Amino acid sequence: MKMVEFTRDMRPHRAGERRVVPDAMAEKLITEGSAKLRVSVFDKTPSQPGSPTVGKAYKTRKRG
Repeated sequence: MKMVEFTRDMRPHRAGERRVVPDAMAEKLITEGSAKLRVSVFDKTPSQPGSPTVGKAYKTRKRG
């Protein structure tokens, strides 16, 4: 699956709209010039230095 940005209106999509489409459809749209490749949904991007790899821990309230 790849994320593409449409360069022209194609119902039901409008120019500038971003959608996730299958790889084959993305390649067809890009070669026609109807869309630009944005990001592959499943591409792994390296984490940026200094950014946490894990979210904050979940804390519960004490009862009673």
